[in-house]
Amino acid sequence: MIEVDLPLIPRIELDKRYKHSRIVYEMTLKSLTEKVFEPIRKAGLRSTIHYRVKSFTSWYAKILRTATAAENNGHISITDVLGIRILCPFLEEVEHVLSLLSDNFLVNELDIKGADYPYQHFGYESIHLLIDIPQAILTGINFPIDVSPPRVCEVQIRTILQDAWAEVEHELVYKSDFTPLDEPLKRKLAALNANLTLSDIMFQEIRDYQKSLHKELQKRRKGFYRCINKKNNLSETNVLEQPERQSERQTSEQVSSQETVDALLLRGLLAHNNKQYSEAIQIYSTILARRVREDIQIVIYIHRGMAYFTAGRKDEAIQDFDNALKLDPDNTKALYFKAVNARIIGEYELAFRLLSICINREPFNLEYLTARGETNMAAGNSKKAMTDFLQVQNIDPGFRPVKRLIRELG
Repeated sequence: MIEVDLPLIPRIELDKRYKHSRIVYEMTLKSLTEKVFEPIRKAGLRSTIHYRVKSFTSWYAKILRTATAAENNGHISITDVLGIRILCPFLEEVEHVLSLLSDNFLVNELDIKGADYPYQHFGYESIHLLIDIPQAILTGINFPIDVSPPRVCEVQIRTILQDAWAEVEHELVYKSDFTPLDEPLKRKLAALNANLTLSDIMFQEIRDYQKSLHKELQKRRKGFYRCINKKNNLSETNVLEQPERQSERQTSEQVSSQETVDALLLRGLLAHNNKQYSEAIQIYSTILARRVREDIQIVIYIHRGMAYFTAGRKDEAIQDFDNALKLDPDNTKALYFKAVNARIIGEYELAFRLLSICINREPFNLEYLTARGETNMAAGNSKKAMTDFLQVQNIDPGFRPVKRLIRELG
């Protein structure tokens, strides 16, 4: 915060004082920016941060704009001399960054710009807050006797698209004089802002979908590994084969023709992870029936093959992995799952052959190396199995499946 007494002294004198203070202000802001960015970095957010000390020209213009309103007080307070702007790729990160700053700094003021707009209006949107500059930062800087240390810094938090609008609005609106004849231009700008706002919302929805999809994929993989680690898995699950087929027919009417492929895939994964294999298989089959692109077909064939495998329907699982390989003979995921299936049913030579192809193409893939070690274990080749497991451990000492397998080998 910088206070200027009224009446104003000549501009030339103010300029000298401002330039005299600017160097230590920049040092202060640099240290503060590093401290602000620290919790953001630790949280793994992809936000970017910019900072600036207000130029004298901008500062002086603001002084003149506020001088009239401040005359009764005898002085003018400027709180945005030091400014930090944090740009977030998604709306959710804006809230996260705000929470981090509130937890790590003393917030004097919080202003959510645009929060009071009616639903049909669009305009500048951003979160502005004033934070106290920590005393530790101020103590570490040697301020001249005649320069008062700044006490607060303005921080703006917004999305990249909100920032793009703010920059455009500043140039086309704030710095320009609109007349009543400019209404068509105003409507165009409002429409552009509405599109940017909608884009932010859609980006966030896509992000949420991707997170849900990734979460379900991880759960599905863990469930698959648990399945293949049960020694009697196939004998236990074969009894479910007939009920699964009956249930499959019952779920065929539950799949809406209006659902997108993305929505169906997520629903299929949810059913898969909840061990509702017949429903998952039906949903995957519905996607395939829509004649989607070949790359999507490959993914769905592999998912459905895994569902068949986990349900104990090994022949249908192999058929789906083969279907994927017909479309893409080099698909290592399909080769890998087919190899795991071969190991479970005791076809070790086929499993070794398929895994060799996978490892030749991706020599540092932990899943493939581990699978080869497990195949060696199943085939009674303990020494070769240990060699594979130790190779995995050398690549990633924290890979848990291998730790367990090494303990089993003794």
